[in-house]
Amino acid sequence: MLLCGACQPDIIREDPSKPVQGVRIDPLQLTLEPGKSHTLQANVIPPDADDPGVSWTTNDSAVITVKDGVVTAVGAGRGQVTVITRDGGFRATCFVTVPGAEPVPEPTPEPTPTPTPDSRWADTGAEVPVYPSYNTVGKIEDYPRIYITTDDGQHVTSKTTYKGGTIRFCDPARMYSDITEVPAGRMQIRGRGNTTWEDYRWTKPSYRLKLDTHTKVFGMKGDKDWILLADHGDPSLMRTAVALRISRLVSMPWTPKYRMAEVYFNGNYQGLYYMVEHKEADRENKIPITPMAAGKTDGGFLVELDGKEDTDKYFYSQYFKKRIKFKDPDEPTSAQEQVIKDAFNIVEKKLQERAFTGPDSYRAYVELDSWIQNYLVQEISMNIDGNMRLSTYFAKDSDTKLFMPMVWDFDRAFGGADYMQNDFDVPQTWPYGWFVRLRGGDPGYDNGYSYGYRPTWYQYLFEDQVFVARLQELWSLYKPRLDKIPEFIDKMLEYNKLAYRHNQDHFKLRDQAAAAARLRSDYILRIAWLDEHIRTLQPQRYNASTGKYE
Repeated sequence: MLLCGACQPDIIREDPSKPVQGVRIDPLQLTLEPGKSHTLQANVIPPDADDPGVSWTTNDSAVITVKDGVVTAVGAGRGQVTVITRDGGFRATCFVTVPGAEPVPEPTPEPTPTPTPDSRWADTGAEVPVYPSYNTVGKIEDYPRIYITTDDGQHVTSKTTYKGGTIRFCDPARMYSDITEVPAGRMQIRGRGNTTWEDYRWTKPSYRLKLDTHTKVFGMKGDKDWILLADHGDPSLMRTAVALRISRLVSMPWTPKYRMAEVYFNGNYQGLYYMVEHKEADRENKIPITPMAAGKTDGGFLVELDGKEDTDKYFYSQYFKKRIKFKDPDEPTSAQEQVIKDAFNIVEKKLQERAFTGPDSYRAYVELDSWIQNYLVQEISMNIDGNMRLSTYFAKDSDTKLFMPMVWDFDRAFGGADYMQNDFDVPQTWPYGWFVRLRGGDPGYDNGYSYGYRPTWYQYLFEDQVFVARLQELWSLYKPRLDKIPEFIDKMLEYNKLAYRHNQDHFKLRDQAAAAARLRSDYILRIAWLDEHIRTLQPQRYNASTGKYE
């Protein structure tokens, strides 16, 4: 049970016992010629745990055998050696290749249990498609289209007030599904976004749609609530697509589905848009929670960390002073609000106390894998909004700990923020270097930190050996998937090349194909840099005298 701030004990007494908190294996990958052996190292966390005993297993004794950490190659193939701690049953896996005359198919790796075994989203290791299978179109007239007509025939001018109208969906060449046209239906529309609205509302703004009836659109599940995302500030028109694909590949609890379509507004071409599922709580289909019912405090909630001032109801977290906006329920009762605040404040408190070990560590309150999955999406994309600054979502259900359900907003990621190095004083910038690991929240120039930022969640997490070890394990699982993103970019160019060109010519933009090619080449460099540095990563420490993490 979470305690309110007034009920928290004044003195934290450390548990004298030292239970095992995790295990690391070295190396994570190995190639052995038949008949050769190699001794694997198992490093129990913490090193001085009361019971450091481990056992060893292999998934295929025809390929490799293992005894007391010594792995021996038997026959050609690929196998796995797993070390298991006697205390707690924590696991780590080394993937072993034994070369032979015939190529051997890559096995699907078995999942590694998380330090929070009650997680509902432990990765299964299942293969995720590299890209969707769409049909290509031969002429721009056959590309999927959305026709919007407002009742007054005028532009949308408000982000808060909906305007009525009709909407029609066309897919003449069956690019997305066998349905060539969804007849015009009633809808409401308003503007959405912050910078994207203010900068582009008279050229290519983003919109929020509410259809009157659940409608299946472009092969996606039927729904009423949709986003038309412009991404007008992204010359490649691919950053959002790539980020959402990464989200899918690293098994985020929910990744919004989207389709690209040309939008015509009151008869005029408006540009190429993403039509994206609206982010909302839906345990079966979207963000996997059932929110607190009216007057109840035993359900779930969805909130957003966002520094922008608007009409949303919010609170400031107690320790890191983050603005947390209520999303569902959006108008919580005082009792519901206290439950949500407690869920945040206890985690922040444990992190500031560096409560990394024992049964009451911060991991007792968070679904750790989802935090690592979110970190990977944000760090890979070097998203300037993704370092606990803006557009960061949290959720909790009655049967879960606090988790990070989804990612959003990547128009200034993947090198799109050329002011990052100056504002955040990072030693390197896209496509090299750390960002989210080192810099938390807004730059802030008057808060006493020499690097102009306030350490928050991830800076403390990277001090924890278990977090770092689990990050390395998941990176080994996800890296082969992430290597396929360049293929995804190639496919997106193939599917959408006519619409990319139409949008570019209409708005007199920079060369989209060149921007996409740059994104592709930079992404390859980014993954190579992260692979080298994540595999050798050690827990960091904050040096208060220099204001740096070391």
